[in-house]
Amino acid sequence: MNKILVIDDEIEMLHSLQKIFSYRNDFEVSYSEDSLQGIRKIKNEVYNLVITDLKMQGATGIDVLKAAKKTNKNLKVIIISGYGTIEASVEAMRYGASDFIEKPFTSAKFFDRINKVLSDKASAKIDEIVADETVKDIIYTSKEMHEVINLVKKIAPGDMNVLITGESGTGKELIARAIHKFSKDNTDPFVPVNVGALPENLFESELFGHEKGAFTGAVRRKPGLLEFANHGTFFFDEIGELTPALQVKLLRMLEDRKIRRVGGQTEIDIDVRIIAASNKNLLEAINKNLFREDLFYRLTAFQIDIPPLRERTDDIMLLANHFLNEICSEINEGEKHFSKDSEDLLKSYPWPGNVRELQNVVTRSYFLCPGGTIDVNNLPIFNSEQKFNLNSKFLNLNYSEAKEYILEKFEVEYLTHHLKLNYGNISKTAAQCNLDRRTLHRLIKKYNIIYKPRADN
Repeated sequence: MNKILVIDDEIEMLHSLQKIFSYRNDFEVSYSEDSLQGIRKIKNEVYNLVITDLKMQGATGIDVLKAAKKTNKNLKVIIISGYGTIEASVEAMRYGASDFIEKPFTSAKFFDRINKVLSDKASAKIDEIVADETVKDIIYTSKEMHEVINLVKKIAPGDMNVLITGESGTGKELIARAIHKFSKDNTDPFVPVNVGALPENLFESELFGHEKGAFTGAVRRKPGLLEFANHGTFFFDEIGELTPALQVKLLRMLEDRKIRRVGGQTEIDIDVRIIAASNKNLLEAINKNLFREDLFYRLTAFQIDIPPLRERTDDIMLLANHFLNEICSEINEGEKHFSKDSEDLLKSYPWPGNVRELQNVVTRSYFLCPGGTIDVNNLPIFNSEQKFNLNSKFLNLNYSEAKEYILEKFEVEYLTHHLKLNYGNISKTAAQCNLDRRTLHRLIKKYNIIYKPRADN
């Protein structure tokens, strides 16, 4: 049985966590409302996991983390906080935190993250099916993904910049993390940032940092994310969303290996490997003067293309069963499995949203299925009004047109559905779909999706 220590100086939060853990009998949990007392417990007792709040009186969550790692470098620590900034999470990871969970969170999400940390994201079932034990986060068996992982291992020990391309939902960040894992600097930070997730007016400050007084609200000096990543790996997700002005500054950083904080005069040496990812065709963006050609070639010392799920059909049921097993373990209400007909349909569907869409479909089918066997009628993508049809219109188009048709159909119907569920609330819809607000606004505008915000939004 895993022994867990929970440290939080907010009594209400501590009581909430006690209530959450009361539904589980597979953990032995101790609690401390005093962070200094919690540190003493870590030194005097043996735990498998420490869960600590970030901002506390006496000792902070980072202090607890440092003490835990000093006592036992293999002790796993999860930090929870209502102040879920990128800077806070990066700092926590830099000092060895296993995870950073932002409040508020559901009990299902909480236990999912705990289970992943305690199992190193790899259950016994995964160990049996993963083709390569050293890449446990990437579930695959297809020859297409074998080739991708082989490329990762070949290029990772070098320090060249890498561009990862592939459609949305194919797992570009997982491949970036694998490159970092196999690199010679894998003990240094891996810092990911989604270019579209940060407001444009704050991005430069977040990336390069700023000096005190550089702008209104800059009340203290703040190191940038690139400084946090120094000597490690920096991952730019959706690099194609980078504004022209920031493209110029990033290009200069890549050429000079120096940065200057906003409002600063001193140049800071930076030794960081850049991995960028895009679901856009950057060569087309270059032709439209939306992306700099010189930056493209600086980023693309090596390029890895991740095939869409429809081109590696051997992975579909492997992934579907993996996601289903995860849900069954989390909910703990009995095992479920797919019928032969539902497997056939899952394998024949084109999956425009790739692995992310597959995971969503499996999750929804689990709750739509009243029994132990998930049949065709329980699969949300195959309802009576919109059953997948091999004679669909897209089969009569050429490949590029068919792909565009399916992706547009998926994005419009998917986003319209979730906007209706949330009464047009953009923030709730973005969170539910795991999208940033900027990307969601862009897609709504692109497809002219009409929705009615509720009056009290």
